[in-house]
Amino acid sequence: MTNPWRADLVTAAVVTGGSGGIGRVTAERLAADGQAVVVSYGGNPAAAEETVRSIEDAGGTAFAVRADVADETEVTALFNPAEERFGGVDVVVHTAGIMLISPLAELDLTDFDRMHRTNVRGTFVVGQQAARRVRSGGAIINIGRLAGQGPF
Repeated sequence: MTNPWRADLVTAAVVTGGSGGIGRVTAERLAADGQAVVVSYGGNPAAAEETVRSIEDAGGTAFAVRADVADETEVTALFNPAEERFGGVDVVVHTAGIMLISPLAELDLTDFDRMHRTNVRGTFVVGQQAARRVRSGGAIINIGRLAGQGPF
């Protein structure tokens, strides 16, 4: 799909958490709709490359980039290759998140802090960078899960 603002550019999407679950399905759907996709992953390069292969096997364009969504330097670096390869970013879908299920009395504060850092700070960092870098007329989408609505 060509970019409606510049015919020499393709439209591009960044999908955080694109290596699995909701993120993978989102990345594959965006690619099927003609978007070039940056598959962002946190810790599983094999799963991210599997998502990329799936997109490419279906005729799409994708590549994987590792980024800790709560680290502003890494998230900034996540957007750079999309801008270099595709001229910019048109869509950001933030699906990265973690939910460690444990009885409350047994939940380690380090794990709780990790969830908070990824789920809260990560949403802020990705959203802030997206607001700075998504091309005019683009979209920023945050997707969460309802897992936190039940008791630990």
